[in-house]
Amino acid sequence: MPKSSNSVVHIEGGAKLAKLSPAQKKFNTLIKQIDKQKQRLAAWREAIPHLHRLSAGEYEPLIKTYVGHRAELAHLLDEQQAAKGFTAKQREKMTHLILGICEELITPHGMDELKPLYNKYSEVDFDTEAREMNDLSRDFMKAMFEDGLGIKLDADEIDLDSPEQTAERLRERVEAQQRQAEERYAKRKKTAKQLKREAAKQEEEANMSKSIREVYRQLVTDLHPDREQDPEERKRKTELMQRVTVAYKKKDLLQLLELQLAVEQIDQQHINNIAEGRLKHFNKVLQGQLDQIRGEIEAIEEAFKMNLAMMPFEQLSPQQAVSALRRDIQELHIDIKQIQQDLQRFKEAKHLKAWLKNQRIDDGMDDLNDWPFGGPGLVF
Repeated sequence: MPKSSNSVVHIEGGAKLAKLSPAQKKFNTLIKQIDKQKQRLAAWREAIPHLHRLSAGEYEPLIKTYVGHRAELAHLLDEQQAAKGFTAKQREKMTHLILGICEELITPHGMDELKPLYNKYSEVDFDTEAREMNDLSRDFMKAMFEDGLGIKLDADEIDLDSPEQTAERLRERVEAQQRQAEERYAKRKKTAKQLKREAAKQEEEANMSKSIREVYRQLVTDLHPDREQDPEERKRKTELMQRVTVAYKKKDLLQLLELQLAVEQIDQQHINNIAEGRLKHFNKVLQGQLDQIRGEIEAIEEAFKMNLAMMPFEQLSPQQAVSALRRDIQELHIDIKQIQQDLQRFKEAKHLKAWLKNQRIDDGMDDLNDWPFGGPGLVF
């Protein structure tokens, strides 16, 4: 994990110094939390390219091979269905295997060429069944979102094939609803208490912006490269100014304070003596910065948790994501070797019969043991 660039931004306390105020303690706590979350975000940003390379270079080719062998198995079972010597129960098990494999390969892996094979053994053709299932799923999702978000939706607003577009439509609908509610609220005559509260909020936001803008202006005043005659110093200041500009755009108060310390624009005594009023504005900015970083991390981790079939509340680190992908790659190698062996063995009816003997069908659904049916489903 990347190390913290420094940890000098803090308000000192101790026996020789005055006891820290609640605002000073909060400042120190927020600085520590932001520094920790920045390291966590940096670790994810460092790991993601590696995960993509590992997925594209090893995992996805193995998945393609594995899926191809599973399709071969479905066709092999179809061929054995026409052979003599199998009992009705054995043929029933093979039918369930064929349908199960086709279902898992057609939609998730785009193998439409298996639809005729599926239709051969299914009472309802694949496309009809898929439409019925999509309609049921869409109705369920529509009811769930309407209940959870408190909005009415049209059926075509739920696109099961494009979760991203659906999420974007829902976000737009919710934002539109919020705007309408705010407009209705704005038209209502406000009480003196409401007006006072709104004015206080606007003043607080203005003070927060002013606080971070003051730090930015102090840095710009000292670091503007156009005022520097020495070429080397101009180059140094240009690089620093780029960092200042990026930090200001991101409202990264911690980075701006670190830069002030780095160029000796302020010192530890200055940090220790930040006025309480200004410190409270700083804390508001820092809290917003912390929330933003946590939101970025949460969005990254949620995507990986979905791919890893993890629960939302489970902890996940970049190292765990890499380890999980490597583990799935190892398991794929094992599964491919096993299915290759079975494809050879099952060409002889006696081996297929011996294997089918130990399989069972539960409640008319696929529940055939000892076969790597699902396989990993990660996409990085």
